[in-house]
Amino acid sequence: MNSCDSLPPPGEVGPGPLTHSLTHCYHCILHMRVVCVCQTPLTFSSSVHSGVLCLLEHDEEYVFTLPCAYARSILTVPWVELGGKVSISCVKSGYSATVTFHTKPFYGGKVHRVTAEVKHNPTNTIVCKAQGEWNGTLEFTYSSGETKVIDTTKLPVTRKKLRPEERQGWTESRLLWQHVTKSLKEGNIDEATEHKHKLEERQRAEERKRTADNKPWTPKYFTKEGDGWIYNNPLWKST
Repeated sequence: MNSCDSLPPPGEVGPGPLTHSLTHCYHCILHMRVVCVCQTPLTFSSSVHSGVLCLLEHDEEYVFTLPCAYARSILTVPWVELGGKVSISCVKSGYSATVTFHTKPFYGGKVHRVTAEVKHNPTNTIVCKAQGEWNGTLEFTYSSGETKVIDTTKLPVTRKKLRPEERQGWTESRLLWQHVTKSLKEGNIDEATEHKHKLEERQRAEERKRTADNKPWTPKYFTKEGDGWIYNNPLWKST
């Protein structure tokens, strides 16, 4: 089950829309806390500030950050790469990991390269190192000397089951961005940009009206608690 809420879009200056999303099933819960989007004339990047993965059967909670996604060469043939250092940690197990997504150098070098280390914090011991391509082959070397290779291209993929657009709410992302998506699939960047601009202008106008009417935006699925947001109807409360 997926749930997603967007905070009000900002004004003319500042970062893009803030989004909170939650994915959960009877085995785990994935909560993405904040998404921000920023762009320059030649690049476009998106980053997730932090997330929490709860493994219910092990009663473990993993707090993690994610890399930035960069859209390169948007004026010619666009392509996307990930970049930055992220962390994963679990207080209960005592393990943490640092993963570095290496961006391609201007001259030479490989794309989609990643390196990682897993540490057992109580003993300050590196128990595993990994290297390779995040969308290709990854090689893991353990402190015992054992090695393991995973080819991510051969991992099973489960397609999403989506509600038809005619049954989606007016704020749901796939309905809102359908024209942008269609134009991108057709390779019409100018038309996609035009649809994106119209959508963002509409959101800004709605925000100005809410401000004028003194009616703050109320998220449908999440309630603010401290510095974070809590999902209103978590799956584990219904079991």
